[in-house]
Amino acid sequence: MSEDNKTMSAKNVDTDGIEQRTTSTSEAVGEVRPKKHFSLLAALGVQFSVTGAPLTIGSYLSLAVGLGGSAGYFWGFLMVGFFQLVVCLAVCELASAIPHSSGPAHWVLVLAPPNYSRGLAYFTGWATTSAWILITAASYLYPAQLVLALVSASHPEYVERVWHVYLLYVAFSLFCLSFNLPYAFRSLKWLLKIAIFAYNGSALYMLIALLVRAAPKQNAHDVFFTFINESGWSSNGLVFFMGLLPAITTLAGFDNAIHLADEMDNPGKQLPQVLIGSLLLSYVVGLAMIIVYQFSNVDPVSLLTPVGGQPIVQLVFNAVRSLPLTIIGVTLVVICFTISAIATLLSVSRLYWSFSREGNLPLHNIMSRLSSSDQLPVNALIWITGLVVALGTIVLGSTIAMNALLGGAGICITMSMITCFALVLGRGRERLNPDRWFNLGSWGSVVYVIALLWAAFTSIVFCLPLYLPVTAETMNYTSVIFVGVLALGAIYWAVGYSKRAATSSGDEVRATQVV
Repeated sequence: MSEDNKTMSAKNVDTDGIEQRTTSTSEAVGEVRPKKHFSLLAALGVQFSVTGAPLTIGSYLSLAVGLGGSAGYFWGFLMVGFFQLVVCLAVCELASAIPHSSGPAHWVLVLAPPNYSRGLAYFTGWATTSAWILITAASYLYPAQLVLALVSASHPEYVERVWHVYLLYVAFSLFCLSFNLPYAFRSLKWLLKIAIFAYNGSALYMLIALLVRAAPKQNAHDVFFTFINESGWSSNGLVFFMGLLPAITTLAGFDNAIHLADEMDNPGKQLPQVLIGSLLLSYVVGLAMIIVYQFSNVDPVSLLTPVGGQPIVQLVFNAVRSLPLTIIGVTLVVICFTISAIATLLSVSRLYWSFSREGNLPLHNIMSRLSSSDQLPVNALIWITGLVVALGTIVLGSTIAMNALLGGAGICITMSMITCFALVLGRGRERLNPDRWFNLGSWGSVVYVIALLWAAFTSIVFCLPLYLPVTAETMNYTSVIFVGVLALGAIYWAVGYSKRAATSSGDEVRATQVV
């Protein structure tokens, strides 16, 4: 078949007018497009660094103490890898067929029935944008807490104050913003290319230091076969699934690099490569580091009350029995987590900019603009930084609040993916571009069904309280945050967005303004 015939065939796929509604923003008349900033390696660096599996998995070790122990942690990660790969494959096909910086929001706009597409796309985009703003706040908080944990380890007499954490939080926020602004951004592209090597190099240091210095090590039976349930729940099976949170968190974030679609040469091909490559690398290295962490965990109970509130600092300090070696290891983690924070801000700024182009978010007229020099969403970068700094004043005084916001962020993203998968199954995969680079073929429907069921199941489990009896401290506020995000979206819809949506057709793409 000739190229012209293929093009005509693709345009005739949808008899309900979906082709008109899937018009790419790149085809908008007069629109100024971002530059092609990201190579395959740089995009892979963004995707891998945001989850940071080999180091991030160590920060959740305290969760494993009462929710499955080492055995639950290891076997849970092993199992989660399969199901997350299935989810990843489903996302890859969508990213290949409909590459767009708005990610799931645009997929819903394309796939949903015309009468419902605007509303579903709006709430999907609102949920994902809110989720990534909350994740950005967490990405600034973690390195700030690690720095103060090192201070506590070095000076036991030091008393940490909330405002100490907040000052460092703001400092990391401004530092990450500066790297994303014009001129400095040019060096950021190189930093992202080395991010994978920085993370795995730091993990290698941890591996060597822990295995050489830790004594006495845990025995193999305790690591692989001793299941611990101190949660208050009577069902070990339920506790096992609740203990999957660290594994899912470090093997997720599939809509992260997707928001770079407008700045990649061939996103329909490169995004699946990035997502699958990052997941497989995270899985292999993460599994290896779980084994290292668990064998080197010489005092598991101490992780419940770790120095500075950071389990990974306590574990390293216990194992290597040397303050200088601990400082080196944790400093490497701080550097890597800072790269992750920079990449997270980069990704969420593209999402906010892209979703603002159709008037879907507050200050959309300003946030949809690109800088004239480097064609970067500078306004969105500054606005998000301001939001995150303000958010820090609310949650920094409460670990419960931050955990609730992170849990809510996870549910927001998961529900967005569930919406996309359900639409693909309900409306049919034949509506996707038949010439997409990544095609699941005859296995597609099976993949989407498994991905949908897995996402739905984990969403329910992660809304349950981890410990019984339920108190104000052990209550799981994830569902409250999720409902709150949707409520805010509904208010914005009622105040102004619905009126604009009613006067604009689904195939309109508002031209991006340039400062």
